[in-house]
Amino acid sequence: MKKISIVVPMYNECEMAPLFFEAVDKVLASISGYEFEYVAVNDGSKDNTLDILKDIQKNKDNLIIVNLSRNFGHESAVHAGLMTAGGDAVIPMDADLQDPPSIIPEMVKMWEEGYEVVNAQRSSRRADTGFKRNTAGIYYKFISKMSPKVKVPQNVANFRLLDRRVVDEVNSLKERNRVLRIQIPFVGFKVGTVTFVRPKREKGETKYNFSSMFNLAVSSITSLTSKPLFSLPLGITIGLSCTLCVSALAELVLFILSCCNVFPYINELGYGIWLIGNIILLFACLFSGVLTLFGAYLEKISEETKDRPDVIIKEVIKK
Repeated sequence: MKKISIVVPMYNECEMAPLFFEAVDKVLASISGYEFEYVAVNDGSKDNTLDILKDIQKNKDNLIIVNLSRNFGHESAVHAGLMTAGGDAVIPMDADLQDPPSIIPEMVKMWEEGYEVVNAQRSSRRADTGFKRNTAGIYYKFISKMSPKVKVPQNVANFRLLDRRVVDEVNSLKERNRVLRIQIPFVGFKVGTVTFVRPKREKGETKYNFSSMFNLAVSSITSLTSKPLFSLPLGITIGLSCTLCVSALAELVLFILSCCNVFPYINELGYGIWLIGNIILLFACLFSGVLTLFGAYLEKISEETKDRPDVIIKEVIKK
């Protein structure tokens, strides 16, 4: 009998953990002919998520708890789950139930049809804020243009079904800077897609804030391609964007000061000196943008050369 592993990273998910297993159990009960196991990864939770997982395990023989030594982040927690999962197929998904378990039967069906990767793709982002929709759109478009050989599907996160061969290939990759949504397209194999509408989170708050999304974007770009390093137009765009923002702010401050007659001599000197200042600012921002770009790559190179593991598993708890 084939085994399918459900990998679920958890960080401070004491409210969602019982709901998650209840919801997924109902779906898995409708799929016959398979053995299922759960691999729940406690990513250094500060609440009682680990204790709740242990309580759930008392009545669930197929639950494996992977307890990390500290919080390593979402991508590393998923990697720990992939290394532990023993299924012929593995499905990473989040505990907030925004990855709907209801499409798992369709994913399994496509796997049996010969697809080695079955992506779960959002058909709509209407539930997201306007800011998140726009930034996500820019992210996926930028990624696709930077590396046309590696086809990164849009609106597909870590929720997908992976054949054992794919999991083994991903686990064999040596980089510390792991981004699953980049690694899976990189290894290739036959890909199918299931679409879904992302529901709202039932309880608790998302742990994926703006800082996490920004770091994910930087990690995705640096792990996918070095093309930005050789793209002068990109550096110019960054510099000009910074210049326009700072210059507009400076001009606004100057206008307010002039209207308030705080510095009367400014009107006498005119704006010529400010034009020269903005030109200097343009080049300063241009170099600043390029240096920031190089700095992002240097940071990732530094992390890789240290050769530290991306995750440390404190204990694996089996019943």
